[in-house]
Amino acid sequence: MSTLRIFVTGTDTGVGKTRATATLARALASLGRPPHILKAVQTGLPPGVAGDAAEAGALAGVEAAEIERYALPADPFSAALAAGLPPPRAADLARALDRYPGDVVVEGAGGLLVPLNAEETLADLALAAGLRLVLVVGLRLGCMNHALLTLEAAERRKLPVLGTILVACDAPPGEAYLADVERALQGKTKILGILPHESPSASAIERDAAALRVHLAPFL
Repeated sequence: MSTLRIFVTGTDTGVGKTRATATLARALASLGRPPHILKAVQTGLPPGVAGDAAEAGALAGVEAAEIERYALPADPFSAALAAGLPPPRAADLARALDRYPGDVVVEGAGGLLVPLNAEETLADLALAAGLRLVLVVGLRLGCMNHALLTLEAAERRKLPVLGTILVACDAPPGEAYLADVERALQGKTKILGILPHESPSASAIERDAAALRVHLAPFL
């Protein structure tokens, strides 16, 4: 039985990665494979405040943990420098992720090429840790360009892409706009699901996970 180790990245910040992370984790749990939800680098929060991993873990009903945290709401490189700390390294984060056996769902920070340090990005972490990408596309102006650039960057680095989750992050999308996005992505990535425009709850995560489950089962 193969493990499924997923890296959730996005077309931007604030596009629904935490919700998608919780939905993926819940789908795996419903297949009898409860994963760990992991946040490789949490920025923008002081110590003692629940972060993205804790939120996603509570929604999905699975264990969750953070690897690194910095208070400045910025990319990990800038946030670490602002705190007077060495910037995170992909190899170090990958070793920390390896301490969690079995299935994992790792949430990134912003997009795939967000810098970890002067030489590395989150893409380097995904490569070092052997993670498969799930791209969260926030359905708003500019998302097609951002999605296609991310998929192209992943292909250049030979990063495997499991699929894409579309999220109505600002308002419910019209049918015509949704069709435009799906056409732009056709043949480039598999659409695993479409998450609605609403505040997530445990019951909503359970409902949406049922649709994703059928797409994850072949990889287990």
